Amino acid sequence: MTLQWTRTRDGEHNGKPSYEYHATAEDRTFHIVWAYDRGGTFGYTARGPGGYLTREHGIVWARTLTRCKEQCEKINDAFCRVQG
Repeated sequence: MTLQWTRTRDGEHNGKPSYEYHATAEDRTFHIVWAYDRGGTFGYTARGPGGYLTREHGIVWARTLTRCKEQCEKINDAFCRVQG
């Protein structure tokens, strides 16, 4: 199941807007952020009914928006297979 992402403006950096991304699937939430202080990289969190769905309990830094979205899709697919 493909996640549907929404984009919310989260301030700006060097005069350009920055954004956060959110997706939900049933009882799971996914969140992607961009952090200048991390070298201008993207990171994601994934949470489900029992807490984090990632090995790291916090933001997983994956460098690019595309990679973050791909990892969130993989987490969601794996969760659906286990539950299904």
